[in-house]
Amino acid sequence: MKNFFYAITVIGKDKPGIVAGVAEVLYEKGFSIEDSSSTLLKDQFSMILIVSVKENISILELKKSFYKVRTDLNMSVSVRRIETEELKELENKREENLFMVSVYGSDKPGIVYGVSDEFAKHKINIVDLRTRVTKGENPLYVMIMEVDAPHDITEETLTKLLNKTCSKLGVDYSVRKVETYEL
Repeated sequence: MKNFFYAITVIGKDKPGIVAGVAEVLYEKGFSIEDSSSTLLKDQFSMILIVSVKENISILELKKSFYKVRTDLNMSVSVRRIETEELKELENKREENLFMVSVYGSDKPGIVYGVSDEFAKHKINIVDLRTRVTKGENPLYVMIMEVDAPHDITEETLTKLLNKTCSKLGVDYSVRKVETYEL
């Protein structure tokens, strides 16, 4: 039997019960949570889920299911259907040549753009990105990324690329190859 996939995003002021409210809706509708990520951005809780279900549910019906979450918890909920072909295409695109990249320096506009634009030019896919500004007298901007690079890009190649880009931006960086193991 074919599964139907949806991407759901939830965002709003952080408070207890958000995950439980979202999970309750998904459980009652028979959904499985395939993949999820959540984080706190300042005082805003944000969650992204990829979910699947055995029966085809309309986007409108699914959005209506989140009425209580939207009203009681004052959350914004967005739903998008993902076609099965889109998921297969994404899996086939993954290079699995993974690196952890940290970029850090004085907080200023353009750090994310400068690094991400250079990565895009070299077909390096950012699969996870986190940024923070540290507190204190001299705040430090920290960006941590997991990137998936084409197989011809080595740690040395990535280091040379970042040397050039980070030098222009006036920031420092570190790179570490991620070893993957199959269980």
